[in-house]
Amino acid sequence: MNEADLINLFIQSAQALDSNFEFWLTASFALLVASYLVTEEIPFPVFWITTFLYVTSTILFMLRGMTMGRMLTSIRDQLAAMNSETALISANENLLVALLYFVIMITGTATTIAFVYWRFRKLRIQGGAKHGD
Repeated sequence: MNEADLINLFIQSAQALDSNFEFWLTASFALLVASYLVTEEIPFPVFWITTFLYVTSTILFMLRGMTMGRMLTSIRDQLAAMNSETALISANENLLVALLYFVIMITGTATTIAFVYWRFRKLRIQGGAKHGD
């Protein structure tokens, strides 16, 4: 591959990484909104299945992010081996981006699950008190 092809591939990979992160954000907010709107109505097993699917999809998004990150690193290294003068992300910046990506995803996932569980428990306790269950 020539330099132009590698730069194009780098840009496409970076966009794919951004899209992956956006899909995770969408799934997180979808679960938050759904839990806020329908938690009173769903049975306990459905609650756990939904939470399990969210965690599983988060793991998938993280694995895809790792794969794309490795691809970005490989492209950067190939450009460096070609003595390219193109300024892309440095190794330190790449590491920082990867670290922040995972910190945000892990913290966001834990917070989302904590909120969903808290909301579920709160509404079930209130519902039990209202109905004398």
